[in-house]
Amino acid sequence: MSIDQPVAAQPFRAKSTLFFERYAAAEHQNVQMKLMIGLLSALVLVLFVGFVYLASRPKSIYYVPGATSAGISDPGIVPSASVRSFAVAWLMEWLNFTPDTVEGVYARSSKFMAPGMLAQVHARAADELEKVRRDRLSSVFMLSQEPQVEEDKGVFRVIFEGRRGVYMGKEEMSVESQRIILTVLRSAVTKENPFALSISDIRKEEVENGKS
Repeated sequence: MSIDQPVAAQPFRAKSTLFFERYAAAEHQNVQMKLMIGLLSALVLVLFVGFVYLASRPKSIYYVPGATSAGISDPGIVPSASVRSFAVAWLMEWLNFTPDTVEGVYARSSKFMAPGMLAQVHARAADELEKVRRDRLSSVFMLSQEPQVEEDKGVFRVIFEGRRGVYMGKEEMSVESQRIILTVLRSAVTKENPFALSISDIRKEEVENGKS
């Protein structure tokens, strides 16, 4: 081989080119790391918000008939306050109606009647409902004092004092003081009646000058 024969040139990479390539790779890794950190931060934020929501959300409260304290229930025991609340709610529904609401009042109230009382009420319900609609009768009852609860061998008597007004259209027919006594029995829990209580009798007494 002649010494004058040209030698093939070897590839040459400048140091500046290597620097920029390494810089670009480092920037790419930096962007990927920032993206990963951003995603992790977002996930932590979502988990934190969810934890705060669950911690601050009001807890459901379930009433168990016979409960005497948190987590303890004595079967067969119904607090007087529960009987009073049940009886007040039922009576205020039963004695406050208009011609337009009376059918709904009867339907809702009948769910909480004992079978014997329901049979008696149902026997005359059609005539009474028709009279209310025909004569445009309305009833308003307001308590005048706190109801009293008496218990005898598992049977509750809830005594109400109040004033009841009966109206025909806009005309007042009567306003009188009344004493109303409800007999309340314990019953089985059903889907329609989850209170384990039922009304077995209602008795009304007129009161004159605040005295029986």
